[in-house]
Order: sequence, then C-alpha cells, then structure tokens
Amino acid sequence: MSVRDPGMPEGLPPDYYERLYEVEEGHWWQRGMRSLTEALLADRLARRELAVLDAGCGAGGFLRWLTEVGSFRRVCGADISSAAVELARRRLPRAELVVAPLRELPFEDAAFDLVLLNDVLQHVREDQVEVSLLEVRRVLRRAGTLFVRTNGAARARRERVDWRVYDRRGLVATLEQGGFHCERVTYANLIGALWALARRSGPHAPTDRSHGIPRAPHPIPGALAASLLRLEARYLRSAARTLPFGHSLLALAHPKARSVT
Repeated sequence: MSVRDPGMPEGLPPDYYERLYEVEEGHWWQRGMRSLTEALLADRLARRELAVLDAGCGAGGFLRWLTEVGSFRRVCGADISSAAVELARRRLPRAELVVAPLRELPFEDAAFDLVLLNDVLQHVREDQVEVSLLEVRRVLRRAGTLFVRTNGAARARRERVDWRVYDRRGLVATLEQGGFHCERVTYANLIGALWALARRSGPHAPTDRSHGIPRAPHPIPGALAASLLRLEARYLRSAARTLPFGHSLLALAHPKARSVT
C-alpha cells in the first residue's frame, strides 16, 4: 500500500509517481512528446557543454532521455515530491536532483542554459504562477531558453486553482507576465485532439483516486499514435511552422532583460 508523500501536490493519488515511472519511457505518448521536444530544441541540443534543469522532473524519464540526445556539463532536476526525486535518482544517479517547489529553486542566479517545464505549469496554483516563472527566469541565463509543454485547447479552461488548460493566447500572456519573451508557440497532438473532439472527450484534472496516466495500449495502435506524433515533429522542425490546434502546447521563450532600479 502506498503512503502519501507529504510533498505531493494536492489532488493526486499516492501511487502517481510510481505509475509515471512505469510508463514514462515506453508509452507512445511519451515517445511522441520526446520527438516533438527534439524537433523544437534541435539547434540547442546540438550545442555542447550546456547546463540543463528539468523543473518538475517527476520520475526522471524525460531527463534521462535528454542526457542521451544532448551533451551537457551539468544536469539538474527538481520536483516538489520527494518520492518522485527518489525514483529519478534510480535513473540518474549522477545528476543533481533536489526536492523543491518551482517558486523556490535552490540554484544560483543565471545557472542554466536550458530550463524545461514539462506538464508542470498547469499544476501550479494560480496565485503562484507569476512568482514561479520569475524564479525560473532568475536561474536561467540571459541568452538561455525556457521550453514549456502544457495542456492545450482552443479555449482555456480551469477545473481547479491548481489545474488548468491553456489556449495559445493565454500561455503567451502568462509567460510574458512571468518575465519571458516567446520565440515560438505551437499546438501539438492534433490528431489526438480531433479524435477526442469527435468523441466529445478531453483532458481533465487528476483526482486523488484517478491519476489519469493511461496504461499502454495494444502495440499496433500505440505504434500508430507514436508515428503520428513523429510526423508532427518532422513538420515542426521548421521554425516557421505551427499547428493550429492540439491537446498540448509547446513554447520556446527567453528571459526579458531585467529592469534596473
């Protein structure tokens, strides 16, 4: 029986991160999202000796993949859950992994060339979003890049103060308010979103009884779904291209210059 981690966000079942650990490397959705990430960050990942922070690293599957496709001199992860960080250490024993909320990152100023927020922003309480993004800006170098992946929809909606779905305009406004200038914003998972729209379904907030992490489907549908996301990734390799709709939003942003008082 799982024991609730006192640092776990509200509204999640106690086995949330254990379930995530089981699926985040092999599930078709995770594979597809990694393809999309690589497409948008291709020129950054080609550089060597970068410092990277996965803020909200979960069980570490994404961060480990990132170390396999890029060359980094410093690899760090932070998560609000101690259970998640312990799982991440199994995959990344040499990384700097810490238990910390997004609003209080225990890293020095301008420490990172790249900071990633993967399905994190939608879970931050609304009254903490701006201060959390300002903290991310603090630890990011002036010429650094913030990569954001979050829930997406044609119209923004909120189910709880700590869970929301963004539309494109809302995400841009949120990042701008948090001290960033958006270089690129696009939807992703277009076919999945259209399929859900036809079925009148869509993403919903997890609950303390339902983590919302799907089990692996039959290999054939899973392979087809992953292939569709890889096709999107191929299309989005051109910086001039975007997708008009999808279940995810992807953004590249840079810190605005800090005002001098």
